[in-house]
Amino acid sequence: MVEVDRIQQQLAAALNVQDGQARAELLKPYVRSAVFPAQRLALEELGKCGPLALATIRGMLDEPAFADEAADLIKAYVEAGGEMVGKELNVRLQRELEFWRATGPSLSEGWWNQDPTPHAPLRERYSQTLQLIRGLTHTHYDVALSTVKQLRDLWRSYPQLNDPSGLNQMAEECDRLIEHLQGN
Repeated sequence: MVEVDRIQQQLAAALNVQDGQARAELLKPYVRSAVFPAQRLALEELGKCGPLALATIRGMLDEPAFADEAADLIKAYVEAGGEMVGKELNVRLQRELEFWRATGPSLSEGWWNQDPTPHAPLRERYSQTLQLIRGLTHTHYDVALSTVKQLRDLWRSYPQLNDPSGLNQMAEECDRLIEHLQGN
């Protein structure tokens, strides 16, 4: 109980810091906290730190230790940076496209259920890719159109990726983003 009280006090102090970069740095250790409410609060508050937090969030996205939190960090990154992060999200989506090009053909149908652990690497990668697509919707970065079309087409070309039990959500999100970007 003493540990939880200490964490609450430290988080409260961090949230009172006005400088977005400093606040993000103070929240960073809690993004991987074993105390779930502290972790959730840190992830929610990162996005509210504004553009000054982008370097800190980007650093976490690039650090393998934060891989399990990547999808939530992408949400925070988009919230903190808004339209200015579109180019970087597209670069990250291009990397995801290359990953799925290399990995997708060798996956068997039902791959989603082959590793039921909470932070299964392929599930985490899927979530991260999906969150990049959703993030690009908020940035209106129309240069991403080519990348998104390629990912959608790749996804639909492999039954093990475009599984109608739910994995086809990736192609559907791509369609929504394509429609959104073409409407701008």
